Amino acid sequence: MSEGESKPPLKKVGVGALFVGALALFYWSWAANVSEPLIERGRYCIACKQATSTDDYLKDYPKNWRRHPQGGDTGLVCASCNKGVAFLTADCETCQVVFLVDYLPKYDNDGNHVCPKCDAAYGKLAASKGVDLMPKLLNPGTP
Repeated sequence: MSEGESKPPLKKVGVGALFVGALALFYWSWAANVSEPLIERGRYCIACKQATSTDDYLKDYPKNWRRHPQGGDTGLVCASCNKGVAFLTADCETCQVVFLVDYLPKYDNDGNHVCPKCDAAYGKLAASKGVDLMPKLLNPGTP
């Protein structure tokens, strides 16, 4: 460098880099939140066929957090209709279908819930008993 030119102060470069990093973090966070699904995937009532978030049950805790006598370990009295069983839902990591986990439960060797779409025999068994483990409301794009 010649005598007349000076280096930009290190402090200004650091502040600029910090600002650019903060903008990138903000954009990444915003983009992740925009891509969230529109359907609540926490609980599904088999009586009124409505999906609700588990947060709906925590809003008026403990009034809304009541186990249904036919709901097993995780089935709560539905916060929407106040009479049916609201079962937990889960997303299958393999096929991305959403299914009810404790309505007619089945577990693999590791203790994880089995997806009724990936395990065709399990899905047929549930259908033969009249149990819909993959409600259309939770899986709008699947046939």
